[in-house]
Amino acid sequence: MIRVAKRKDVPAIRELMESEPGFWQGDWSDEILVKAIGTAAGLALVWEENAHILGFACAHDLGFRAYLSELIVAPTEKGRGIGKGLLKHIEMQLADRGVHILIADVWHDAVPFYRALGWEPPGVVLLRRKL
Repeated sequence: MIRVAKRKDVPAIRELMESEPGFWQGDWSDEILVKAIGTAAGLALVWEENAHILGFACAHDLGFRAYLSELIVAPTEKGRGIGKGLLKHIEMQLADRGVHILIADVWHDAVPFYRALGWEPPGVVLLRRKL
């Protein structure tokens, strides 16, 4: 079942993120997850089955475009359509809001997953600056 993520889900979401080697960043905290969920305005979602969170996605509507900040599925549950379901749910919500572009930075090994769903590289170069 897909539902909106809540503050009480933070420990389970963190555990999910930590289950994927290299996903959880050392400078993140539970408070960062709380902030991400709070600023997502209904675009932070979990996939829950039998009171267990098996997937999490978080996006942010920025007006000009939206940004998918996180998409994670439990390693033991990959291939079941959880990531695709979460992503499609976010895409539909954004389309209803009039957003036409969704940007994401993704793991290199996740590129085939996104490409199979119709994602393509943007016509711009994405840059970052660590603060």
